[in-house]
Amino acid sequence: MGTLPYPLLSDWHKQTVKQYQVFNQKGETAIRSVFVVNKTGDITYLNTSFKADKKEDYEAVFGELEKLTTT
Repeated sequence: MGTLPYPLLSDWHKQTVKQYQVFNQKGETAIRSVFVVNKTGDITYLNTSFKADKKEDYEAVFGELEKLTTT
């Protein structure tokens, strides 16, 4: 993938997933989710049922990211 032009989040202590309400209590893991956050900290896109094998899910995320780079 190379260098990404945006930061990614690592949440070893599961604080963020709990705050964003995407914590699976049963498995004590994060629910696979995508949040796109703009430069002012607003969530512009949210998918809490992201499927890694669904091309459409990726296309939706990339579409939202494209909107951020053109505004």
